Order: sequence, then C-alpha cells, then structure tokens
Amino acid sequence: MSDARPGERVMLAGAVEDLAEIHRRLVGLSDAAYGQVFVEVALAEQVRILPAPPRVTVTWLVRTERPSAVPPLCFADHGEALAAAVIGWATEWCRPDSEPHTTIWIGCSDSVWIDQARAAVQLELSDAGQQVQVESGE
Repeated sequence: MSDARPGERVMLAGAVEDLAEIHRRLVGLSDAAYGQVFVEVALAEQVRILPAPPRVTVTWLVRTERPSAVPPLCFADHGEALAAAVIGWATEWCRPDSEPHTTIWIGCSDSVWIDQARAAVQLELSDAGQQVQVESGE
C-alpha cells in the first residue's frame, strides 16, 4: 500500500508493538491528510508524541485504565479497547455519503478482538459502497 494521498482520510490502529509502523505511516502523510490514529498500550508510561499531521488525531487507549468485557479480567484484554475504538470509528465514519478514499491500517494482529474488529470494518466499508481494503500488520 502506498501512503495516503493529499487530503485523504486515514485510520491507523495498533498496539505498542506496532508503534514503529504507525510512526512510519504518519511520517509519510501529507499535512492535508485527516483522520484518526488509535494506539493501545498497557500502561500510561508507554504514551508518547507521534508525528501526526495537524488534522490527524492520535488517541491513546491505556488498557489498565479500562474495564474488560470479560468478567474475570481486572482490565481490558490485549486488543479489546483497540477493537472497540476501531468498530466505533467504522460505525461513525463509514457512511454511503462519506469520503470514498480511505487508507486503513490495523495492527495488533495477535488479538482475537482485532480479528473481529477488522471484519466489522470491512463490512461497514462494503455496506457504505467503499472499495477500500483494510490492511493489517500481519
């Protein structure tokens, strides 16, 4: 995949192990790109500054600060918070009248939560009539 075209909408999502790839993709964006980056980390100490263009928002999802949907877990499972964010983004942004050109990259490939989120995003894009392939960090 080539990096986003000027003015293109982007959504990047990954975990701490994907930071190098997320950083690389952000550096390749033009200042006209817009969109969202979600990064899931275990601890607040892992949050850092990323080189996002002015219209790209970076949201850090700290697992130890979020409850899990799985009752025996004290805090969110690996990929759980990220999957919820990605699905929420797709529900809001993948509309039939929305921007048809979207660059999407989803890392955190070792999480079953992300497998489900990736499938949901592909379905939302398809339902919106968008021909965008969701790339993964596998």
